[in-house]
Amino acid sequence: MFRVQRSCRSPSVGAARPVGTEVPKPGWVPERGPCPGVEGTGAYLPDEYLLSLKFLFGSSATQALDLVDRQSITLISSPSGRRVYQVLGSSGKTYTCLASCHYCSCPAFAFSVLRKSDSILCKHLLAVYLSQVMRTCQQLSVSDKQLTDILLMEKKQEP
Repeated sequence: MFRVQRSCRSPSVGAARPVGTEVPKPGWVPERGPCPGVEGTGAYLPDEYLLSLKFLFGSSATQALDLVDRQSITLISSPSGRRVYQVLGSSGKTYTCLASCHYCSCPAFAFSVLRKSDSILCKHLLAVYLSQVMRTCQQLSVSDKQLTDILLMEKKQEP
C-alpha cells in the first residue's frame, strides 16, 4: 500500500523511494497491520492504482493527488440533498465541481475537456473523484439558501 504524501510517492508518480525501502503489501500498514483504506489524515492507494492513474491521466494524476494530499476538497451538502464540491486549486483560486454531472468551473475544464476534447477531466475533478474513493473529503453542511448563495457568488466571480 501507499500513503499519499509528496514525500513517499512511488517512482512512477513522483519522487523515488529511498533505496532499501520496502514496499508494503496491499492492505497493510507497517508496524500497524491491516488497514481499511484510510489511516489518520493520509490515505492509501496501492502502487498499481497509482501507475494506472499516471498512465490514464498523465501529469493531472500527480497534480490531483497533490490536491488530495493538501486536503483541498470540500463536499458541501444541503438538507435538500444537493451536493457540490469546492476545490482549492494550486493557484489559490477555488473551483466548484459537480461530480453528478462531471463538471468543473476551472478554465482547463472548459478548454481541454469541453472545447478541445483533449482530456476527459481536469485535475480538480480527478481530485474530487479520488477524494471520494479515498474518503478524504472535508465535509460542510449548509442550508439550501447558503448553498445557493455559494453558487451565485461563484457565478459573479467568473469573468
